[in-house]
Amino acid sequence: MALTPDATNKLKNQSPTALGLALVGISAPALALYGSKGVAVLFILAAIASLYTLIAQKSWRLSIPGPLGLSLLALVLWGVASLTWTVSQNLSWSLARTLPLAMAGGYLIVYSVKQLNPVGLHFVGRATVFGLSLGVILAVADIASGYALSMAMQILRKGGEWTSYMPGFVINNGVTVLVLFLWPVCIFLFNHNRRLAALVGVAAVAAIAAVSTSFASIIAVAVGCTSFALAYLVPRHIYKMTVAGLALLFLASPFFMTALPDARTIGKDLPELDYGVYPRLVIWQYASNLIMEQPVTGYGLKTSRTLNTESEPIPFVFMDNGKLEHGNTNAISLHTHNGIIQLWLELGAVGALIGLAIILSVLHGIKNIATSATVKALLYASLLSSVCLISVSYGLWQSWWMASLWLQGALITACLRSKDDSAAT
Repeated sequence: MALTPDATNKLKNQSPTALGLALVGISAPALALYGSKGVAVLFILAAIASLYTLIAQKSWRLSIPGPLGLSLLALVLWGVASLTWTVSQNLSWSLARTLPLAMAGGYLIVYSVKQLNPVGLHFVGRATVFGLSLGVILAVADIASGYALSMAMQILRKGGEWTSYMPGFVINNGVTVLVLFLWPVCIFLFNHNRRLAALVGVAAVAAIAAVSTSFASIIAVAVGCTSFALAYLVPRHIYKMTVAGLALLFLASPFFMTALPDARTIGKDLPELDYGVYPRLVIWQYASNLIMEQPVTGYGLKTSRTLNTESEPIPFVFMDNGKLEHGNTNAISLHTHNGIIQLWLELGAVGALIGLAIILSVLHGIKNIATSATVKALLYASLLSSVCLISVSYGLWQSWWMASLWLQGALITACLRSKDDSAAT
């Protein structure tokens, strides 16, 4: 369908930053379902568009970074410093070369979004709503068809037969991105008095997560909704509660894991847990024991995959319908499936403290922002659901995952600042 003259003029009047973020909002949810690495490509395009806009419009200025910028800089510097003690020079160096660019690119995108005018902000927000809707439709169609779309996409991509033993696993990353993008969409819709549409969006994404095989997404939606309720009902106490909870999570995670009963047999005593929890407990406990051997500095950036000294998978037991079953998992495969424990393992207590400082900087910004009680509660939901995802799945340095978190932050910034339809006319 050809663009109308009015639509063409609207596109021409948008800045490269607005066009780049609108492209992210429209395409990232659907793209992530079948090719999550494409989110990293969108991130690069958005960063280039933001850089071009700032240079062309001369809208940048030198200033002292705030707490978030300083915390991110500290993470980069400490990660690069780990090259001096890393157990794998090659792996650490491979990330040390790209991490500064990733952090600078993300920071640049968010900064550039803050320079957008009301028309650009509204344009990005509407694109994000459309993109999430498209992603939800595709996910529902895929799940309802027994993952026929996933099968077709894999066959086309690989030119072979369907090989996945868990069909739903193919779209897990995409379901996670739906959860991430849900919150900026809700913020935009609430800011534009579309509350029913926001509730429908929450229900749709929650339903997709519930019937998917993405354990992390199920927990993240639950945490997000609970956080929203608490922030809305007890706004005076939510900040202190969140600070205390995050501090405990970041500083005590490895100590808590080592204090648990043996993860290899814990399934006998806790049969109610989801099957996916048991291998994670084994991995987290194994990694935590390694942390205790080098707790201050860790083993070096991106070295998690080299620290498995077990020649065979580790067995564990779990209960299934009252019957004792056996499974096994690698002690650590590519990463720990827990970003906080990964920080401890690779960058030690110093890295964990820096990670906590980054999260608390975002939290402090949420506390001080001037907005409605509902939108502020949605900001708490977005932050804590993202922390949940960081804590139970994915490698911290996966390119698509870092890109997704940065793009979520940029879209939240845009949707938060887009106040009403009249501002975009």
